[in-house]
Amino acid sequence: MSRPAFLTIKHVKCYSINDYTGSDDLFGVMGPVRFRIGSFSPGDDRSVEINQIVPSGEFYLRIIEDDATGDDELGLIDLSEVMDFDTTKNVQSEDANYDITYFVQSMSS
Repeated sequence: MSRPAFLTIKHVKCYSINDYTGSDDLFGVMGPVRFRIGSFSPGDDRSVEINQIVPSGEFYLRIIEDDATGDDELGLIDLSEVMDFDTTKNVQSEDANYDITYFVQSMSS
């Protein structure tokens, strides 16, 4: 059986944001690992190259927006759903709406 081993976020497209005081500051969270994805405003369509090792036993990537009032969870991506292919998932919550393109490299467990 395969498990997610390495994550590359390749592209982020922002349709709308959650933060009313400026841009959204997006972060990814996989278990104990939290990493910055970037700041986005509506209409941003940006290639990124964010590489992360998927912690052992983790199968989900949480996309959150961080601001002065705390973290807002925008979506949850199942990293084991599609592995070893580029995949685009839409994440949205409240007013925020994003397409996240990523690649998950699998590893035999």
